[in-house]
Amino acid sequence: MPRTVDLDARRREIADALLHLVEERGMAAASMRETAAAAGVSLGAVQRCFATREEMVLFALTRINERFKARVLAAVSPATAPREAIRTLITEMLPLSGPGRADARVALAFLGVAGGDAQVRAALAVGDRGAREFFTGHLAGLGRTPVDATRLLALIDGLRAPLLLGYLSPADALAAVDAHLDELFGLLAG
Repeated sequence: MPRTVDLDARRREIADALLHLVEERGMAAASMRETAAAAGVSLGAVQRCFATREEMVLFALTRINERFKARVLAAVSPATAPREAIRTLITEMLPLSGPGRADARVALAFLGVAGGDAQVRAALAVGDRGAREFFTGHLAGLGRTPVDATRLLALIDGLRAPLLLGYLSPADALAAVDAHLDELFGLLAG
């Protein structure tokens, strides 16, 4: 009797292996052969799931967006206060530890190839749009403008590389985030 394979589960397994490979060794390691080895499957199994390397990479980007969204949804409920919801999203987007750090390393690797690849740029833009909409939605009822959402994204981008490179400690990054949020929400003593 032939073995049945859950194609969606196999694609996710391969994408997760690719993301781990990119985190550890960069985009240069993102070949179908290397990904197959990392996933513990044959090259043929990868090729049955993805017609091209580009398709595999784009699926992996979708996967990272899904994982990120699941982490945020698990941490933020509709009852969460706007400041706390925004802080939660920011801390998930920053490479402070664990999954956030791994995702930031992968995103940085993908960003390096996005300049020459419109599909990768578009896939990365999905995450940016989602964060922008989240921030804008949580700030709108407080009389804040979409510019404030852009400022929050700029804050994240400004902290991400120094954190990844070890120039900035997580405690110092969180202090900067909290100071910015205090200012944004008008909580500065004064």
